[in-house]
Amino acid sequence: MSRGFGELGLHRIRATCDPRNLASSRVLGKLGMTYEGRHRHTALIRDGWRDSEMFSILEGEWCPSPSDSL
Repeated sequence: MSRGFGELGLHRIRATCDPRNLASSRVLGKLGMTYEGRHRHTALIRDGWRDSEMFSILEGEWCPSPSDSL
């Protein structure tokens, strides 16, 4: 996120993941992203329509870690 907020000057970064992928949801939460909700039937993949969980973080919510300065 240091690239997005620091280098690119973004105000908001968003991410999506498949609701069935619990590991991805946990990672996004650990990154400090906020769960915003579920969008229904956003992608048609192989066996049917898939939902997407939406996450985001705002510039003011992000706390860079010491490793971000490396």
